Amino acid sequence: MRILVVTTWFPTEENPAFTPFIPRHVEAIGRDHEVHVVHVRLLNSEPVRSATVGGFLVSRVGCDPRHPLSLVRTVREIRRWARSADLVHTMAFSSTLVAAAAVRGTPWVHTEHWNGVVHPDTVGPLWERTAWLRHVLRLPTLVTGVSSLVNRVLQDFARPGRVRPLGNVVEFAGEPQEKGRSADEVALVGVGSLIPRKGPVLAVETVAWLREHGVRASLVWDGTGPLLEEARARALALGVERHVVFNGHREPDEVRDDLAAADLFLLPTLSETFCVAAAEALAAGRPVVMGARGGQRDFITTANGRLVEEQSPEAYGRAVMEVLSGEGIGSPDELADGIRARYGPETVADQVSALYEEAVRLHGGRRTS
Repeated sequence: MRILVVTTWFPTEENPAFTPFIPRHVEAIGRDHEVHVVHVRLLNSEPVRSATVGGFLVSRVGCDPRHPLSLVRTVREIRRWARSADLVHTMAFSSTLVAAAAVRGTPWVHTEHWNGVVHPDTVGPLWERTAWLRHVLRLPTLVTGVSSLVNRVLQDFARPGRVRPLGNVVEFAGEPQEKGRSADEVALVGVGSLIPRKGPVLAVETVAWLREHGVRASLVWDGTGPLLEEARARALALGVERHVVFNGHREPDEVRDDLAAADLFLLPTLSETFCVAAAEALAAGRPVVMGARGGQRDFITTANGRLVEEQSPEAYGRAVMEVLSGEGIGSPDELADGIRARYGPETVADQVSALYEEAVRLHGGRRTS
C-alpha cells in the first residue's frame, strides 16, 4: 500500500534524537509498504521543505496558529499526499488535530505515544482543562496504543471496538553480554531527557543513598535537558560528583555500549506510555529498576527488574539492592529473548500490515473520493 504518515513528532537536524520511536515505526511500515512522511512542525511558519531521512522522503511544513497562511499550507500539503495514499497513519495526539481538517475518504490509523493523553495531570493546568479534545480520536478508522495502559484510556475516546495494540519497535544488535553481578558494587545507567518526569535528580540521590549503605554505586546518564545543572549541583552537594557522569546526547550505538557496560538500568520516572529505553535495556540483557506508573508494566516483571511505587532514594536504592541479590532475576539471554521476540522490528512490521488490512476492510475499501 501507499502510506502517508502525518506526524508532529519527528527528528530534525537541530534535534536528531527527538522521538526516535517515530522513525522506527516508519521503518517498520516501510518493510511492506511505500511510505511518505509529512512532518508538521508546530509553532513554526516555514514553507514546505523536502528531505530524505532514513531512506524515506519527508516533507516538513510549518504550522503556527499565529500565522493563518501556515495553517492553510499545512492542510494543502497533507491533502496533496493523501489524495494518492491508500491509507493515512497519524502518530502522536497533536497530529490528529492537524489531520482532522485534511483527511477525507481515506482509511486512517492513529498511533498514540503521548503521555498527556493518558495522564493529563502530568502536562499542566491548560491541558487538563482542554483534554476533552481527545474525542477527536473518534475520527480515525482504527486507534492504536503502544501499551495496554494507553489502550484502556483510548477506549474512552475512540469509536467503540476500534482500539488495537501496536508495540514500539525495540532495536538491538548482537548478543547480550554477560556481566557478573555483585551485591556491593553496581554500575547504573539511565537513558532519557533531563526533565522532572524522568527523575534524574532522584537518580543522583539514589546513588548517594546506595553508597551510604555500603554499595559502591555509579551512574551514567545519556540524554540532555533543562535539569542538567540542577542534577550536577545535587551530585556535588551529596558528594557523589565523581561517581555520576552526564553524557548528553548519545548515538544509538553509543547508548548500546553504555548499556553493555552497566549492571542495571535505573529510571525514577513519574509516568511513561511505554519507555523504549527500558525495553532496550532488557534487550541488552540488563535488568530494570524504574517508576511503577505507566505502560512499562506490560513488560517489566519481578523476573527482569522492579517497579517502584514510592518516589524516594531509599525506595529506589532498596529495589536496586534486591535486583543485585539476583533472586528471581533471569540471565542476560533470558531478559533479552523475551523483549526481542515481543517488540522486535519484524514483529512490529507484521502488526502494522495486519492493522492496515483491517482498517481498509472496516473503511469499506481503499480511499474514496
